[in-house]
Amino acid sequence: MRILFVGAEVAPLAKAGGMGDVIGALPKVLHQLGYDVRIIMPYYGFLDDKIEISSEPIWHSNAMSQEFSVYQTTLPNSNVPLYLVKHHSFAPRRIYGDNEYWRFTFFSNAAAEFAWNFWKPNVIHCHDWHTGMIPVWMHETPDITTVFTIHNLAYQGPGRGFIEHNTWCPWYMDGDNAMAAGIKFAGRITTVSPTYAQQIQTPAYGERLDGLLSYMNQNLVGILNGIDMELYNPAKDQLIYQPFTPYTLEKRIANKVGLQEETGLEINKDAFLMGMVTRLVEQKGIDLILQVLDRFLAHTDSQLVILGSGDHYYENQLWQLSARYPGRVSVQILYNDVLSRRIFAGSDVFLMPSRFEPCGISQLFAMRYGCVPIVRRTGGLGDTVTFYDPIHQEGTGYCFDHYEPLDLLVCMIRAWEGFRFKADWTKLQQRCMNQDFSWYQSAAEYIKIYKELSGQAAQLTPEEEDKINVLIQKNLAWDINKNGNLNQEVTEDKPENANEIAEKEKTFVQQETTNLEKTNPEDSSSEITASESQTSEEDKAKSENNSNIEEENPDKSSSEITTSEMKTLEAENKKEEEPNGKNKEEKSENLSSEITASEMKPSKVENNNKIEDKQPEDSSSETMTSKIESSETTMQKSPIQTEKIERETPLPNPSSTHHLTTETAGNQEITNNKQTSVQRSMSSISNSMIESSQTEIVTSEKYHSQTMNIKQDIEY
Repeated sequence: MRILFVGAEVAPLAKAGGMGDVIGALPKVLHQLGYDVRIIMPYYGFLDDKIEISSEPIWHSNAMSQEFSVYQTTLPNSNVPLYLVKHHSFAPRRIYGDNEYWRFTFFSNAAAEFAWNFWKPNVIHCHDWHTGMIPVWMHETPDITTVFTIHNLAYQGPGRGFIEHNTWCPWYMDGDNAMAAGIKFAGRITTVSPTYAQQIQTPAYGERLDGLLSYMNQNLVGILNGIDMELYNPAKDQLIYQPFTPYTLEKRIANKVGLQEETGLEINKDAFLMGMVTRLVEQKGIDLILQVLDRFLAHTDSQLVILGSGDHYYENQLWQLSARYPGRVSVQILYNDVLSRRIFAGSDVFLMPSRFEPCGISQLFAMRYGCVPIVRRTGGLGDTVTFYDPIHQEGTGYCFDHYEPLDLLVCMIRAWEGFRFKADWTKLQQRCMNQDFSWYQSAAEYIKIYKELSGQAAQLTPEEEDKINVLIQKNLAWDINKNGNLNQEVTEDKPENANEIAEKEKTFVQQETTNLEKTNPEDSSSEITASESQTSEEDKAKSENNSNIEEENPDKSSSEITTSEMKTLEAENKKEEEPNGKNKEEKSENLSSEITASEMKPSKVENNNKIEDKQPEDSSSETMTSKIESSETTMQKSPIQTEKIERETPLPNPSSTHHLTTETAGNQEITNNKQTSVQRSMSSISNSMIESSQTEIVTSEKYHSQTMNIKQDIEY
């Protein structure tokens, strides 16, 4: 089947609204399913900057007494052929502007000539008033049928008088304008959501065409829009600051900070950041936002970034709002696809309080990027965003029904409160990102229409159904399973609970204790007492091991070496050591630092470094005293950590210490010295710990007194 799409916008080349996204995405899906799909659009002056186009046209013709040429290229990221109608009226670097009625009436006429004389399709799919006359002209062409899609009924194009004056208007034409003509003569009328198809048959939304649409309701169907989930994929998008998935939402913070920095907002990752990407017109609910935003900003820590352009009145009002709240409100009066993606990826919520909305694409992009929508339940917004129920963990966004400022304000406050509950908010974001917004289900409905209009059975073949199901599952897989990394990534990001941490720590302490018992059997006084009752062979081995220690420092024991202990031993053996106390202190400091560097665990070194940074570096003795105080505080808090500190205390390494004394005489004298040294060291350690505890209590009382004085001064 041959299908030709005709429209004024095609994303990502030329886009001003949702129509461009539809024409840029739906043909690619149909092409994947095996249909011969092609697109024709105007050759705008800016297209040469975005896509490579052949310098030679493929066809020349005339329409409305004007010559035009057709160039061929392909739609980016696809194999769909794209035809461009070149005429001087499309040369300006813009889509819309002056003389729109004449330009797009001419484009419709040129597209009809193209379908009659160059590439003849079975179905022409027309979009909005820009192509409303094509169904009229094709009405008497039996082998070409038409589908007319209403994207926005509010814009209806030129009236009948203008059309008759500028182009061919058949005698059988009925309708007051281009939109009405397309509705009257199309083979099938579609809208972009089921709810909007019902609403436009009422006076409130019918834009004075509700009577005609009610009369044609048997030919009217609503098919929900989708998005190109491959093009808008936060796991692969290189235009945002940090790609992420529903299972790595912690990486999304980088997008929020980057957006704040780019748009001039205060950098605060905990702020409630709201985003809008929209046309600044009455339809989008800008008047509601202007009425409630001052009050909302005054009582919350929220921020707002708006991207778009439109009516000068709304632009000026938003500029004034940003001037009143510098650093909290940023208004970007332009359209930028890169910035729009960064707003979707970095904002916490997306505002879309539309007066009416045929379908809406922005809320789908927002949910795809984990941005929770705040919408008014109308048109396609009610079809795509469901009410969030935190109790039952259902829904994908915050909704309100009445077009009233108070209703919007209440909805915004509810979202702001929900944002504080991070665990539930993360689940809400994951639910949004795992929704199926692809075009495959919608494409299946369009295929049924195409087949019915072409005289075929209005149903999919089994092969088409299987292929669509496979493509849907692929879109929801986030393309991580193909490398087998999804489960691993989720496991790594999952935080450990307290029981797991305690169990690992206990296992680690037991392993270290076993290692110390194997390598250093003289690690504590209890072990030394037990070792003295062992066989003479073990005593001899221990004596040989300790002889090396006594050779380097006869006052050192096999127990924990601290600066306080060395200070006590120095006082007792002052006569035997060098008279220069300063050299002795320096040697002791070097000894303790070498032992720490060679024996301590990396985690211990880090903890000691943190403690040392907080203490003044007057001398090594004061530093080591602070370490003892920190260790005692830790032991009081955690029995497991106390056991770990007592058993992990390293013995001195004879190979890393300096020789402090000469060799001693015999093994018997070494053994006697060892026993005497052990008793003195244990007594020294006990006295040191008592003094440290008293110092810590005095310091704590002084700190508490100073803190109370400061608080009283502040209150005063």
